[in-house]
Amino acid sequence: MNLELRTDRAKYFNYLLSSVNNCDICSRMCARKKVLTVNNGNLNSKVLFIAEAPGRLGAECTGIPLYGDKTGDNFETLLGNIGWERTEVFITNAVLCNPQDDKGNNATPTKEEIENCSYYLEMTLELLNPDVVVTLGVRALEALQHIEKHNFILKDCVARELPWNGRHLFPLYHMGPRATIHRAIAKQRADFIKLSHFVDPTKGLKRQPLATQQRTTKSIGTNLNNTLLNMTWVIVSELKTISFFKLTKLIYMIDYVHFKEFGTSLSGSIYLRMQDGPCVPTLKNIIKEHEGKLFITAFNKKKPIISRISDNYKSNLNEKQKKIIYNIINKYIDSTDAAVKIAVYRTDPMQYILEQEKKGRNMTKVPVLYKDKSVIEMDKL
Repeated sequence: MNLELRTDRAKYFNYLLSSVNNCDICSRMCARKKVLTVNNGNLNSKVLFIAEAPGRLGAECTGIPLYGDKTGDNFETLLGNIGWERTEVFITNAVLCNPQDDKGNNATPTKEEIENCSYYLEMTLELLNPDVVVTLGVRALEALQHIEKHNFILKDCVARELPWNGRHLFPLYHMGPRATIHRAIAKQRADFIKLSHFVDPTKGLKRQPLATQQRTTKSIGTNLNNTLLNMTWVIVSELKTISFFKLTKLIYMIDYVHFKEFGTSLSGSIYLRMQDGPCVPTLKNIIKEHEGKLFITAFNKKKPIISRISDNYKSNLNEKQKKIIYNIINKYIDSTDAAVKIAVYRTDPMQYILEQEKKGRNMTKVPVLYKDKSVIEMDKL
């Protein structure tokens, strides 16, 4: 992998860690250990495991998911059976803190707690961009519903390759002692072997299902899945050349206007509070992925400038969406980067953040806007 991409991924992971460590949304878990650190695994892995929640005797104590208790022992055994090592994969949970009942025992996370943590789960997915997502248990599979709807039921699709959100999904049972009643370790060992035939944790997919092969043979002009790419394409196509800074701010303004009018952002992206205002961590990856195909990056005084180099792309944005985009473009087409930054800072979410910072709160890298919630709504949960 490109060294610069590795560096960016580590940097954005630090942003994510900062957001998680500042989270206090779930009242019964906000004081517990946030089990998301460099100990979760390899940021460049092609496989992402998602379990339910950290265990009281395992990850809550060790800070390492699926480690330190009987569940962790089973997981290590299953990995070892297929010759994989923990350092080759990345492991997280649908809920990043250990839920406990009044007696201090492990408890099932509520639907609200899973939904609250889905923001961080989606950020993790976008950051790692794995080839295969492996859910462990019913609730991990259900947690993905908050990111992209599906109709999968674990008992019907265990150890099957499934298309989900532009990725490959591979649902498995959890390997906790109680879960093995529903699927014995011997069967789970066979499930892991099947997984190993499908993907390598460091090299990626060993083969592609027919449906995926058909999708990948289409031209780039039929990519209808990435709204953020579509928005970027329209902006750069219209302006021909734009600074990366201004591009990020125009995208934010488009999402903010869409959020104000329709109750949800257009791209569904998460914006983090950075030094220069709200930024989308995944935007750089999109530009790099299409560098030399759709876009080209130059530098002016060390600042990246994005230009369009191809006409071979068609967005699937509808007329209402395009209208919002073109309204923002026309409004700020002649504005300097500084002027656009001022406009961004005048939006309600950024005004709220500035007010909180004046009170002494550290708002760095917290989510500013995400889907149907701004920092104002998220702070009240």
